[in-house]
Amino acid sequence: MNEVKYREAEKELWDSVGLSPTETYVDLPRLGVRVRVQEVGEGEPVLFIHGGPNTGSTWAPLVRHLSGYRCLIVDRPGTGLSEPYLITRENLPEFGDRFVGDVLTALGLESAHIVASSFGGMLALRSAASEPQFVRRMVQMAAPALAPGSATPPFMRVMGIAPLRWLVSKLPPNQKANDAILRQIGHGVTLDAGGFGELFDDWYLAMQRYTDTMEHDGGMISRMVTWRGFDPADSIPDSVLAGVETPTVFLWGEDDGFGGEDVARGVVGRMPNAQLVMIPGFGHLPWLDDPAAIAKQTVGWLADAPSEQRSA
Repeated sequence: MNEVKYREAEKELWDSVGLSPTETYVDLPRLGVRVRVQEVGEGEPVLFIHGGPNTGSTWAPLVRHLSGYRCLIVDRPGTGLSEPYLITRENLPEFGDRFVGDVLTALGLESAHIVASSFGGMLALRSAASEPQFVRRMVQMAAPALAPGSATPPFMRVMGIAPLRWLVSKLPPNQKANDAILRQIGHGVTLDAGGFGELFDDWYLAMQRYTDTMEHDGGMISRMVTWRGFDPADSIPDSVLAGVETPTVFLWGEDDGFGGEDVARGVVGRMPNAQLVMIPGFGHLPWLDDPAAIAKQTVGWLADAPSEQRSA
């Protein structure tokens, strides 16, 4: 890890969106791991939980458009500048059930809204089902990890083949490979239109080069996937989805490489209080395709919270 170089690239990314987050490190009481949380803005608290392999600063393009909220952006354990935590198929349910509650408790909060993506989306769903008192309203960005019926993109299948995974780990990170992955998860339209921007690309390459994110998140993925993809037995159980009473909206890109509208409707149909918005031309990380548009949808959903939630 080269924290100095990573921080330089991260600062340039945040500067490009006109923000300068503060940061704090908190110890998660039940999970026993220390994580970094960046903070931007004032207002109702919103906890952002990213997917993988990724870190919290991936939310920067979206957060710039979310004035009026206290945005709390966590680096999940093992990513960015947070401590490592060994996640396995066996301990994943317990980790997911406790994650949101532990982060909010460590921050001294009784509850918050949640904005989550991919692996973070799965954690948020499990937490909302097991400890609903912590979650006010929730925005899910496209397919949560291990959604029933979801697909496994080729780059993740490669991570389940030990010799290929070892070979790929020895190759230096490069933008061409990253763009190929982005196409696999549904961002071809945005890439053809010019991509996410040079500073975002530079930050992501710095994350790959100068943090241990790829080692830890990549290791987690490799323990859960084979060349056939994720085992359907590891899918989010119907009982978990049915137990999420938190008002939830899914902003789901139609081109999401983990699953399109059939998968989306399957997930939402299992939940008692969820809505679905399908977005043409968007992929697995929809806020990167059009941050302002996704921010408008996000604010519209969070602003519908009852007044007693807003003042809590």
